Amino acid sequence: MYRRASKDENMRPDPGSGSDAAFSEMFRATYPAVLAFLARRVDPHDAEDLAAEVFAIAWDGWGRIPLDEMRPWLFGVARTLTASSRRSRDRHRRLELRVENDRPVERDETSLTDTTLDLRRAWARLSATDQEVLSLVAWDGMTGREAAQVLGCTRAAFSIRLTRARRRLKRLLDAKEAVLEPGSEAVIRHSTSVLAERSKS
Repeated sequence: MYRRASKDENMRPDPGSGSDAAFSEMFRATYPAVLAFLARRVDPHDAEDLAAEVFAIAWDGWGRIPLDEMRPWLFGVARTLTASSRRSRDRHRRLELRVENDRPVERDETSLTDTTLDLRRAWARLSATDQEVLSLVAWDGMTGREAAQVLGCTRAAFSIRLTRARRRLKRLLDAKEAVLEPGSEAVIRHSTSVLAERSKS
């Protein structure tokens, strides 16, 4: 469980250890990715507040987390902080998808419009677990090792989850109700191959 230190606790590392500079460097390198991770899961305004909380927790624990594990650890903290709002967020996202899917499609829109809608419909039918597994790799650009750390599972377990999620998404896209644009099958094959390569990293 992640916890913020109280105001009465000594929250500062040894000022002579160079920790301030190291933390600042880590912050600059990881903040954009953490904020983007949160912005895809909560309201954009809430994302900034949660990002600040993530790094406050990181500061509290600075020096106890190996630097090579810091990035997935930060995402794990961010995931924990958003867990309580997941249900309301999912309801809101499903509503947005329904509204988008009900919107009349103008035929002069880009040729990818139908494919995009098919992908959104298929995505909406995936479980929250499958969505999270796929998004960690496809959207957040994590390796299999990093994503496994975020989810608190082994790399092998994550690889299995990712493979199953990819198969379920592919089945939904191949379903009769998902009529794909010509050439989109190649896009899907390319996307899934990228997911597979990242899961091996």
